[in-house]
Amino acid sequence: MIKSILLALLLCCLSTYAADETVKTAQVATPSTIVWPTQMASKIYILPVKIDPAAITDAKKKNEAGISILPADDDETKTKLADLKTDLTAAILEKMKDAELPAQIWTSSSPVPSDGWKLEGNVVNLDPGKKVLGTDNPVVGIVISVADSSHPITEPFLVYNSSAKAKMSPGPGISPFAKLGNMIAKGTGLQESMQIGRLAESVTEHFGEAMEKHGLKKKDD
Repeated sequence: MIKSILLALLLCCLSTYAADETVKTAQVATPSTIVWPTQMASKIYILPVKIDPAAITDAKKKNEAGISILPADDDETKTKLADLKTDLTAAILEKMKDAELPAQIWTSSSPVPSDGWKLEGNVVNLDPGKKVLGTDNPVVGIVISVADSSHPITEPFLVYNSSAKAKMSPGPGISPFAKLGNMIAKGTGLQESMQIGRLAESVTEHFGEAMEKHGLKKKDD
């Protein structure tokens, strides 16, 4: 009888404790958790530029609506997009080398070496824009992310939107380019050399500004 009373009291206490205990929720990572390198990398490995499938789908829908930015023929579209990726990757490399940054293209499927940073570019907007003086004036937006391959956290320490008139957005949060109105890269088409050059120059300029801001590169470097 006594044992039964004691057991009942114990169960009552346990249930009261469980009811009062607060369950802790998972903590959302904040920008303060981003770990910036303390010095410039000896190598900056540029991965081939990619194009977000959603951007291609959106561009094709605009084609169907009579707004041209991509060829009507699927094979021609694939060729044009492949050329865009190749040309933009090469242009980013060229502009970074012009800025005396230790950049090189990394095409291997294996992880980049631990002696450098990984720079990835993803085209997320292919908008036909408005015609200027009778020529196409497409809006091409690219998101750049940079990660330290030697750090255990694979989260990039720098992410920014880039174009001819882009604004840098440091940190891991990616702002969809489709919602921005300041990313116009003027030109006569996706393969227009000045547009590719201006996009690559924007990528390099914003990269350099971020390095200067965090003391990894002097302004006169």
